[in-house]
Amino acid sequence: MQTKIPRAQKGFTLVEILVVVIILGIAGAIIVPSIGSRDDLKAAAAARVIMADLIYAQNLAITSQGNRYVNFDTVNQQYSVTDSAAVVIQHPVNHVPYIQKFGGASQSSLPDLKLVSTNFVGISGVAQKIIGFDELGTPLTCSALGVTETLASGTMTIQAGKYKLKVDIEPYTGQISVNPAP
Repeated sequence: MQTKIPRAQKGFTLVEILVVVIILGIAGAIIVPSIGSRDDLKAAAAARVIMADLIYAQNLAITSQGNRYVNFDTVNQQYSVTDSAAVVIQHPVNHVPYIQKFGGASQSSLPDLKLVSTNFVGISGVAQKIIGFDELGTPLTCSALGVTETLASGTMTIQAGKYKLKVDIEPYTGQISVNPAP
């Protein structure tokens, strides 16, 4: 009488499964913390938000045929989108005042970010904190007294951790570019 030799079972052993789980755990412990501390990605995301808000203000000025402004406040770490009477407009999506905060923890803020500086210079050479757009979409500077003039140069700097980005606005066209800050 012949005895049948049992066929080998196909599958993984407990040791093999444990080795894979340990490797995944080590990889996760190394990768996951570094994802949350990517200051360059945080700064780039904030730059995209600022660009979108500037483009929105420019498009709103063109479609409404009236000046629209973005008022940057480095002291309070925020900016707001306003109409020609300096009244903060309503955000088109969530219908709250169009104010963007830096470094806050709310949904309407850009966490872990700092608005370092703004420099909007008009043709007279005076730097302002307010940039605007006229009915043709041309960038303007605006003083606290409401005096507007065509933008000669415009930059703002944002920072996440030690990483800084500079957002530049071109005169006449309003073209926006983002570059690493020195």
